[in-house]
Amino acid sequence: MIGSSMIFDKRIHCFWWLLLFAIGNAHSQPDRKQSIEPNSSIVFLWESGKKKGEVNERMVRFKAEGSARYGNHFDLDPGHGRFVAKDVKSTDKILAKGWTMEIVIKSSETDGEVITLPFAQLSEKRNSLVLKSKNLVGPSEVSFKITRHDKPLHIVISSTRSGIEVHQNGELTKTQINIDKDPFDDGPSKIVVGGNWFGRLYKLAVHSSRIDGKVLYESAEPFLDSIGQKIPNLKVRCRLKEKTRLPRVKDLGPYARCLVYNLYDVQQVIEGHLKAEIIAVAHWAVLDRNYVTDIPSHLKKDFELNIEPYFLHPQLKSERQFNDISNFDAPVFYDVSVPQIIGSR
Repeated sequence: MIGSSMIFDKRIHCFWWLLLFAIGNAHSQPDRKQSIEPNSSIVFLWESGKKKGEVNERMVRFKAEGSARYGNHFDLDPGHGRFVAKDVKSTDKILAKGWTMEIVIKSSETDGEVITLPFAQLSEKRNSLVLKSKNLVGPSEVSFKITRHDKPLHIVISSTRSGIEVHQNGELTKTQINIDKDPFDDGPSKIVVGGNWFGRLYKLAVHSSRIDGKVLYESAEPFLDSIGQKIPNLKVRCRLKEKTRLPRVKDLGPYARCLVYNLYDVQQVIEGHLKAEIIAVAHWAVLDRNYVTDIPSHLKKDFELNIEPYFLHPQLKSERQFNDISNFDAPVFYDVSVPQIIGSR
């Protein structure tokens, strides 16, 4: 009797455990569905990562064109060039009832084109961002002021049947009613970042439905904190002591860009703090298989340089580099000024 009673008690225990598991699982399913719903609406996504070639959860790959470069967070720094992602099929997935664009940027001090999408263009003009949406009648335009912060700016633009909403760092800053009817084209297209725009892009995500800007900002806060560290400015006047010979483009092999190292005597620290009297500086020499203009080349001549410690720029390690200088003990820096290119492929 005792044995059968114990077996019966075990069966009752198992029954209640299974029932509780089923009830708990039933309650968890809607929550799980709700938690992944924003991700399931993503049409395309790019986010700066630890490695230039690393995809992570990104659905878009950008190729640098012209003098565009990657930043120290592998962010997009287009400068005088641009970044292009080709053959992006997006319009067939975006519903006409609404879409949401999420970006994380550091704004530019000058006007330029930030992002060109298959269905819209975002530009910066006089401390404002201007959104133009393509439609069958003509372009519709929404302009909103940028609230500047030390950290990168998180912006969410939502387009619905009733109009446009703009959130900056989680706060609703703009609402405009009755913008577009159908802003979408058909077929493959491309995404372009840059057009004489000297800001930085850290994230671009487009959703096929309206997503609350405050919710997206809260989910992005850890990412914003990870890229929010500001590198101190360092401007120096230096005298060129040794230079690296410019390589021939055919010497690059499969590479499309390269850096060269020069050695300098520090004459004056204009901004920032620097104790070293002799420094090595990595300059861009070739970008997109075109030579960069104004690389310091005259020995015993003084140059003003904007530089940052080389070790703070891990994106440079995968680039082709040439070094003819003799002093390998000098601290190494990176010339962060925006380069321009000349010549042709």
